[in-house]
Amino acid sequence: MVRPSSHRGPSPWAIRLRAGLLLTLLWAVAASASPSAPPASAVELKRQIAAILEGNATPGSRQGVYIKVLGSGRVLYSRQGTTPMVPASNMKVLTTAVALDRLGPEFRFRTELIGPRPDERGVLHGDLYLKGGGDPTMTPPYSQPSTAPFEFFARQLKEQGVRQVLGDIVADDSAFDREFLARGWLERYRLDSYAAPVAGLSLNGNVVEVFLSAEGIRTSPPSSGLTFSNQMGSGGPVYLDRPEGSDTIVVRGTPGPGEVVRRSLTVGNPPRFTAGAFQQVLKDAGVPQKGGIRLIRPVGEPALLAGLHTYARYESVPLPEILWQINRESDNLFAQHLFKALGENRSGRGTAASGEAAVKEFMTRHGIPVEGLRMVDGCGLSPLDRVSPAQLVGVLEAMHTHPRSALFRESLPAGGQGTLSYRLTGLGVRAKTGTLAEDSSLSGYLVTAKGQTLAFALIFNRLEGIGSAVDAQDRIVNLLAAWPERF
Repeated sequence: MVRPSSHRGPSPWAIRLRAGLLLTLLWAVAASASPSAPPASAVELKRQIAAILEGNATPGSRQGVYIKVLGSGRVLYSRQGTTPMVPASNMKVLTTAVALDRLGPEFRFRTELIGPRPDERGVLHGDLYLKGGGDPTMTPPYSQPSTAPFEFFARQLKEQGVRQVLGDIVADDSAFDREFLARGWLERYRLDSYAAPVAGLSLNGNVVEVFLSAEGIRTSPPSSGLTFSNQMGSGGPVYLDRPEGSDTIVVRGTPGPGEVVRRSLTVGNPPRFTAGAFQQVLKDAGVPQKGGIRLIRPVGEPALLAGLHTYARYESVPLPEILWQINRESDNLFAQHLFKALGENRSGRGTAASGEAAVKEFMTRHGIPVEGLRMVDGCGLSPLDRVSPAQLVGVLEAMHTHPRSALFRESLPAGGQGTLSYRLTGLGVRAKTGTLAEDSSLSGYLVTAKGQTLAFALIFNRLEGIGSAVDAQDRIVNLLAAWPERF
């Protein structure tokens, strides 16, 4: 197996693992330092939490709170704790926890180049398959440039004697279904990178950068899989669109003299876009290819690859680095790819239904009720998602004693890191944020001033603005962190 890598010495996640194991040991010692005892001022704590919630409530809003002492199992506070709510990006807590449990820290996404062997003249008679495994990391900074894996593939073809390809380049995206966008994703997300489509074969975050000038249109990365409706010269400012459900980019307007207009937008068909980029790389590498590009036929054709030769294989960074990207940066694309990879691992094809089933199996095994849980995606972008605060805390509690607990906890941002860059600095907190237009959430772990570890989930829905919710979340976490007595 050939896998290009820029790492030298211990990988970043291995270093973090050693540090995380030490941190876990310290947390465990702190949590068991003395026998648990009922808080002398439990009523006062509940009163203060309730006052924060009521002071930040807005008409029509909903607040779900569940706070639990890990080790003793004492529930400190619950308000609509078992009510299914819109979690926003707190859904990533479930996706990443189950991925670490089910796939393991050594898991890597894999992309392969497969086809018949060349004849004695170096001619490959037949199609060349770009077989995807759902890798979301073929994008900067993990791949510089995003097409670097394909440049590696082209070199491998030449080194193995291929001088010409007579067939098509086939995008094998059969690892996942072709529901590129999850149910419930809003139409206004259509062109934005945070809601890029997801597929078994993807490139550059499934986003293309378009450069427009009087000379015409060029893209980065270049791809023959892109389709344009070029209406430049129609007058007015330059405007790009991709109609809903279409993979054709519409370009209108007229650039000024000497002007280069730069825009980025999501692509409509990730596998076709990816195959077209590989075709361009082959051309630039001096490997002629006479056919076109196409998507694999889902019925029957994937099985044919078993009898062909694997020219090259490319692997992503290991799972812990992917978890960091998901939880610390709240990366929707990475979370969606991982969610469907869970489904592929469970049933042989990555779908939302099979990903949800994998999560429910984990929860059932750990005694966490699954009633009311609804995962139409694994990233929380859909307002159709539902999870209760108690279910989130249940998963956090299960991972607290999990053999891979250190890796999971380390993937969550501490105060002042990632999506908590300006929040909860200086506290012993590891937590995931979640934000939609009308929803805000925060869930994770907290070590109190008395050395106890809490798991908490705070979900606010139907908001007029998220500012008051964020304020309430931070005030509750600060209150718990500084509480002067043991719980």
